[in-house]
Amino acid sequence: MTEIMQYNENNYRDYEQYRGFAVIRFYARWCAPCMQNYAVFEQLTTMFGQHIKFGTVNVDQAPILTLRYNVYGLPSTLIFQDGVVIQRIAGVKTLAEYMQIFKQLGL
Repeated sequence: MTEIMQYNENNYRDYEQYRGFAVIRFYARWCAPCMQNYAVFEQLTTMFGQHIKFGTVNVDQAPILTLRYNVYGLPSTLIFQDGVVIQRIAGVKTLAEYMQIFKQLGL
């Protein structure tokens, strides 16, 4: 399985400057839907991790990033292409819903 990086204010440039696609999930440990749905995110990583960079941001440990990307609901997933946000996914999604979004983006 491809590693899911944990990002914060100190290392976020890693995905902002990445050339290609990056999928970053904003979550909190106290957010029950975030924790219950994490397995779906892991499945995506297993399926697409060879071609896409995957990471997470704990909103409690990275409040500046949370504000920077206007994340107000959890979980929120942002898809970047060459450092630019091209898709925002709010709330819990099934694997099929993520697959449909990825297909629409040509991933």
